[in-house]
Amino acid sequence: MSASFSTSRTASIVAVLLAALFGAGLAFYLYGWGIIDPTNVHWLLTEGDPFQHFIGWDAFRRDEWRWPLGAIPQLGTLIDSSIVFTDSIPLIALPLKLFHSWLPDPFQYQGLVMLANLTLNAALACVLAHRLGARPLNAVLFAALVVMLPIVTLRGLGAHGHEALAAHWLILLAVLWSLSIRPAGGWVLLRWLMLLAAAVLVHFYLFFMVGTLWFAWWACQLWRKGRARRWSGLLFLLAAGWASAVAVLGVMWGAGYLQYGLEVGRDTGFGYYSAEFLTYLNPLSTAWFFDGDLDGASRLIPGWITRIPGQYEGQAYAGVGALVLLVAGLLVAVRRGEWCEFKELRLETRVLGVAMVGLFLFALGDRWIIGKVVTDIPYPDWTSILTQYLRSSGRLVWPLLYGLLLLALVILLHKARRRTVSAVLGVAVLLQWLDLADTHGFIRDNLNQRVAAAASGPPFAVINDPQAEAWLEDNKRIAYLPGDDLGALKPYMWLAVRHDLPLNVAYLARVNTEALVNATKPEVMTLEQGRLESGTLYAITDDALAQQACGLAKAKCFEIDGVTLVTRAK
Repeated sequence: MSASFSTSRTASIVAVLLAALFGAGLAFYLYGWGIIDPTNVHWLLTEGDPFQHFIGWDAFRRDEWRWPLGAIPQLGTLIDSSIVFTDSIPLIALPLKLFHSWLPDPFQYQGLVMLANLTLNAALACVLAHRLGARPLNAVLFAALVVMLPIVTLRGLGAHGHEALAAHWLILLAVLWSLSIRPAGGWVLLRWLMLLAAAVLVHFYLFFMVGTLWFAWWACQLWRKGRARRWSGLLFLLAAGWASAVAVLGVMWGAGYLQYGLEVGRDTGFGYYSAEFLTYLNPLSTAWFFDGDLDGASRLIPGWITRIPGQYEGQAYAGVGALVLLVAGLLVAVRRGEWCEFKELRLETRVLGVAMVGLFLFALGDRWIIGKVVTDIPYPDWTSILTQYLRSSGRLVWPLLYGLLLLALVILLHKARRRTVSAVLGVAVLLQWLDLADTHGFIRDNLNQRVAAAASGPPFAVINDPQAEAWLEDNKRIAYLPGDDLGALKPYMWLAVRHDLPLNVAYLARVNTEALVNATKPEVMTLEQGRLESGTLYAITDDALAQQACGLAKAKCFEIDGVTLVTRAK
């Protein structure tokens, strides 16, 4: 091995480590140890979705092993759900359950997940930039720019609260492997399968994006084998593709994707939770965190509210720094590029671009929004097999943004001077940080306030109430009725899990109050008919139902946190 090669390899490793360190530093800056500390959990009671993610794991770790492996039937006995539908990240929850007795109790990994995601996102972005020809310094600068993208920071804790969806390293790894020139041998196919399995165990939307990129790559390999008339290789690829699909379905079954006992209806929101055509340019949406201290994701661009309020799910503002890189790449391409160069691109690169554009168009839903113009694009009925499960289609714009940033980088690397590339990336990183400073500050302040508020104990009095504690010890299950108040449900999910008691309903993905009210109707009717079941602690949020229950013989009642607790005297 030559000295120059060894030096270059060392520089590349150092660059990846520096990028990863920048990602980790950003995570600590945004979240602080109070959020990352796995033993600090009470702040989650002030959260929405992150609490759901934690409580699903907390219930799962205490339950016996069963099939499907991810099932948690005791958390919502009328729902029959799993860690998939609590978004508890099965990739982490399943192996951690093996160490349940050794882990602190309670134990949360929401903060650790964000730390890992930002670290891995930065590291993979650096690796991608280096593989595409960037020198170590430029690769690190590109990684720093990418890791600050609001599609990650606003998606995670302190904003949307979807830490699983911040695992964009899965997308970046799929892009990296799609661009690889290694032949489609057994190891290459196996690592793709492992990536697909990992993605489906993190989140279905990420799996769909990764799966689309995998399919584009796989189709290219089929084309190459068929064109070269290598029939044995073609048959091998076909068999590997079907085997991969079957294996992923098996992983989904085991994780609990099929474990769902509620009928939530066909109106899934497709077209409502979509993206607008100019989403990369718009720093504003109807997201809850823009209704207060934060006026928009950007300090420099005002933004606008789109015609469809639900498009906050598809908000994918790139940031001024990222936009500078895109514009620089476009200007250089217009000035120095030649259309014939497109023909020189590898087939995989062109098909990857088509796949990304396809995901972007699907993300627009069945109503395309361009400024104030709304155009209906009706989908055929047969597409409901996708649209009913991909209701938040706006999220699918993410891969194309990464693709455009990588394309701009490649154009600069091949058409501009090295110093010019470094200058553009350096300015882009500084502008990105400046532009998103208010967003970063909002996330920090929001989470710090939640940690400080929970420092003295849980925010719900019932959790530490001695009478409630005694009644929990005397009963065998909790019935939350009628299920129309998801906010007041949180402490009872907490109490049910911490006391190893089954709970009739729970707040899970795709659940709404109508579905829960319908599920609890038989129990409500039992109370209305004058039957109070022994061994059941009722938590009733409806005043009329509470008065009726408390008027029954042997009923004992008291009110706390606006909820009436009812139990049957022995």
